[in-house]
Amino acid sequence: MNDTAYITIAQKMDEFFSTAPKAADGIHFHEAFIRYLQLVYSPQEAELLEHFKRPGMFVSTREVADASGKNLTYVEQILADVFRRNALLGMGNSYSLPPIQILVNIHNFYLENKPDDLEAAMLYQEYFIKGGFYKYYESSKKGTPVLRTIPIGQAIDAGQKVLSAEEAHDFLLNFAAEEMALVPCPCRTRTEKMGIRECKDRYPVASCIFLGPVALHFEMLGIGKMVTRQQAVKYFDEMVELGLVGTTDNAISGSTVICLCCECCCSNLRGRTRWNNPDSILPSNFVPQAGEDCIGCGICTDRCPLKALTVDEETNRAMVKELDKCIGCGVCTLVCPQETLKLHRYERSKPFETAKELVKTIAIENRE
Repeated sequence: MNDTAYITIAQKMDEFFSTAPKAADGIHFHEAFIRYLQLVYSPQEAELLEHFKRPGMFVSTREVADASGKNLTYVEQILADVFRRNALLGMGNSYSLPPIQILVNIHNFYLENKPDDLEAAMLYQEYFIKGGFYKYYESSKKGTPVLRTIPIGQAIDAGQKVLSAEEAHDFLLNFAAEEMALVPCPCRTRTEKMGIRECKDRYPVASCIFLGPVALHFEMLGIGKMVTRQQAVKYFDEMVELGLVGTTDNAISGSTVICLCCECCCSNLRGRTRWNNPDSILPSNFVPQAGEDCIGCGICTDRCPLKALTVDEETNRAMVKELDKCIGCGVCTLVCPQETLKLHRYERSKPFETAKELVKTIAIENRE
């Protein structure tokens, strides 16, 4: 199969802020990523997509027909089919390449097993994990995180200062987009399909909460279940009670997703727990602190996905042993039988005001 069209598509993806997976030389595209593109797009589809612009820039079916020299009806049929597979974004008769966050997860936004799912997962292992693309998926080359930790209010001690959109309830009720959809978590879905999900006995596959136009996109494809703000809050609380970590885009406004992450499957949290990328998720401005009622039971230390807590031998109280490890998610506090472990303010991070500023910063840092 001729790779030319697929390399052109990869070049378009590379113009996106998070770039595209590269080979060890940092110049050529990773062979497994090109094979993945061949799995997602047929040669006939790739022949049309090489005339697209970078993700987020829409082109009309007429523009594609003119550029490719193909019949307009043929182009409309092909692109409509690709869109229905979630491999393009659509807006009327115009389409865009999907962002890398959707592209690499196309086979995992649904729970049923389809013919190409396992091969797609194996290729992901090659270009994403072994090839190190997780670094660019999680953060910029200079270390700006794509996601931030977003704890729930009940984990925060009542006397602590809380800023706007800093905790989950305020963010979901007052700052997130009105449109919200629950979509199966692609990270746990992938490991589930591969038969290697380590957290199978602790967590369900569960869903991500997609926001705004992305939520509408998934609803249109029949993948997402629309929910109200109050339903999203209830769902978020249920998942963190189980021990999943809440994260969202590293910005106060314009966020597209709230993830509910585990330490063994999540493409972002694994940066901290498995891949030595401490910049994979921005920590919150809180850390857990035990009060005098702490009995040193150690339940919270077992609960911490980052292994950041210990029971101090002298005081017999739970404490953060490594501040750099703790991301201030608050899931440890929810299992404290004495209800004495709470999040206390610890200034160390600042999210971007808007998602646009975040994306612009990462794009610049990845190309310097």
